[in-house]
Amino acid sequence: MKGRILVLNAAPRHAALVVDGVVEDLLLEPSSALPMPGEIWPAKVIRTVQGAAFMDLGGGHEGYLRDVKGTKGLKTFPVQVSSVPEPGKATPVDRRLLIKGRNLILTPGATGVNVSRQIRDPDERDRLIAALPEPAEDLGVIVRSAAREVPEEILKTEFDQLSERLSALTDASDTIERFSPWIYALREWTDPLPDMIAVSDDTVRELASNPILATDAELQERLEPGDGDPFDHFGIWEELERLKLVRADLPSGGWMAIESTRAMITVDVNTGDQFTHGAGMTANVEAVKELPRQLRLRGFGGQIIVDFAPMKKAHRKKIEETFKTAFRRDAIETSFAGWTPLGNFELQRKRERRPLVELLKN
Repeated sequence: MKGRILVLNAAPRHAALVVDGVVEDLLLEPSSALPMPGEIWPAKVIRTVQGAAFMDLGGGHEGYLRDVKGTKGLKTFPVQVSSVPEPGKATPVDRRLLIKGRNLILTPGATGVNVSRQIRDPDERDRLIAALPEPAEDLGVIVRSAAREVPEEILKTEFDQLSERLSALTDASDTIERFSPWIYALREWTDPLPDMIAVSDDTVRELASNPILATDAELQERLEPGDGDPFDHFGIWEELERLKLVRADLPSGGWMAIESTRAMITVDVNTGDQFTHGAGMTANVEAVKELPRQLRLRGFGGQIIVDFAPMKKAHRKKIEETFKTAFRRDAIETSFAGWTPLGNFELQRKRERRPLVELLKN
């Protein structure tokens, strides 16, 4: 099916992004209380180590704060989970909170109003800045690219909603803001606007009170209730079963094995039953183009090593260019370390999600 479709599953509350019939992104509702990136937890200092601190997040979870400046005398204060911890280590957290909406982000402690560089029209940038209420002295605002041409009343309503969320988090010592696949999908996957938001009939009333949908008529118009399970209708459950496997097939008949170890993610590219140099290069290019999607869906981050199928050394430049193009549209920060002495390619990807296999176990 052509088009950009958000698929929201009710029980459990999973979310998927399908573009032209391909599952491009997938988020599962956590079934455990493990801290997830973006969540805000109340924390207190357990012990300090060279300017950093280990934090008690409650529930038996430990956080790690790199900079304890300004925390002296504070008993409990909110922190935001910044990434997934490496195995056996404390969860990285940050005191700088980002209170995200679809059009705006509040940045307490980082003052000023900043407009997305993707909005280039100076008149539109001026309009957006003028539409916002005057932020508090210690509060900043980021205007996101989705805010382009958004009516002033919607921006003001969202600013008020985000301000209320921020007050609730800073005023209470035990408030936790948990990760929600539905909220994330409606906030992050709706720029550009989807052609459809597929839901089941029995979830429409609940979605009507969603703070993002409630103020956006364009999104409301794209709601498409249907009978049965929307994940089943769009083949999301089948995709989940494929993602449980190590193997990911490539169009030419080759495949890559994507495996997670304690230290790194390894990717091994194979040509299948083809053994020519041309087949190797074809499989390698296909693997690089497919790799961002596979890493995103599987929730993999950290150090990644790619062992390519045999190819000429002169073809490495094309592989590097393909890497840059393939990852350009990916939202998760990825840096390229380059070729190792043994001819493998190394990447470093931010751990912004818990691995899919970990979520499915819980």
